[in-house]
Amino acid sequence: MEFAIRLITGVLSGYMLLIFLRIIITWFGGSVSGKPFQILTSITDPYLNYFNKFSFLKFGMMDFSPIAGILLLVIALDILNTISSYGSITVGLILSIILTAVWSAVNFLITFFIILTLIRIITGLLNATTRSPIMTTLETILAPLTNMVYHKIFKNSNITYMTALAVTGGLLVIALIAGNTLMNYLTGFLAKLLI
Repeated sequence: MEFAIRLITGVLSGYMLLIFLRIIITWFGGSVSGKPFQILTSITDPYLNYFNKFSFLKFGMMDFSPIAGILLLVIALDILNTISSYGSITVGLILSIILTAVWSAVNFLITFFIILTLIRIITGLLNATTRSPIMTTLETILAPLTNMVYHKIFKNSNITYMTALAVTGGLLVIALIAGNTLMNYLTGFLAKLLI
């Protein structure tokens, strides 16, 4: 049994590495081609394409479907490693593993948006031009979130974009702190369930 679990975790870890490689290659657009690239895509794309079906994984120009695919593999690896370490697993422990993995992904995304928001606020305070390609990309990434906060909180108020951006950043920080506190409590509680 232990050998089978080690074999499966080894295969899943290797597959996750291939997915990371595939994701990194997509950042370079059409610059990569040839037989090795075709083999890589034929191995990874059927799995990744499954997650492309879920529209809620796309936010503006950001596509989080590869993160969902990797997250599922991480959950499977954590469950297998727990079984390997303890010889058994409870439903509470599985729920705790799933919750921890999902929160890790959400935590990463919130932190990512906090950093981008801070960069945009600082460049706004320094009166940096918004016409540079970097600033245009930054605006494209932040606009859906900032617009959502603006329309939900301020409705028809006349506030500046920088104010909406600052409020968005503040809400992200609050969400991060509240989420971490809640997750610490929930994962501890779930891990103790003997179901």
